[in-house]
Amino acid sequence: MRARSFILPDLVSDCPYTLRCNSNCEAVARASEAWMLEDANLSPKRRDAFLRLRGGELTAACYPDTDEACLRVAADFLNFLFSLDDWSDEFSMEDTCGLAQCVMCVLHDPDDFQTEKAAGKLAK
Repeated sequence: MRARSFILPDLVSDCPYTLRCNSNCEAVARASEAWMLEDANLSPKRRDAFLRLRGGELTAACYPDTDEACLRVAADFLNFLFSLDDWSDEFSMEDTCGLAQCVMCVLHDPDDFQTEKAAGKLAK
């Protein structure tokens, strides 16, 4: 017999921490999205899905006390990781390995490694 419903536990009530958000949330989230979308080459459907992720807002909730510059670095990194994950979901094993190789080469030598791939340009 299949269950028709299930009950999620109330995790929020048991959490002793107050929900807070960084005061720079809006500006940083929008700037990080703009940075990501500039080079990501996303289809309109993927662009909409990326914007619905609200990675900047998640970052601002995770780091409510950090300054604007550090929040921006964290938001860019989180948005980049979400995008890498989405790209790798669509790739073959070989293409995913190529994606990883490109990103690692950029991180190893950001000044001299040249690429036109979106992931490589964003990793710089």
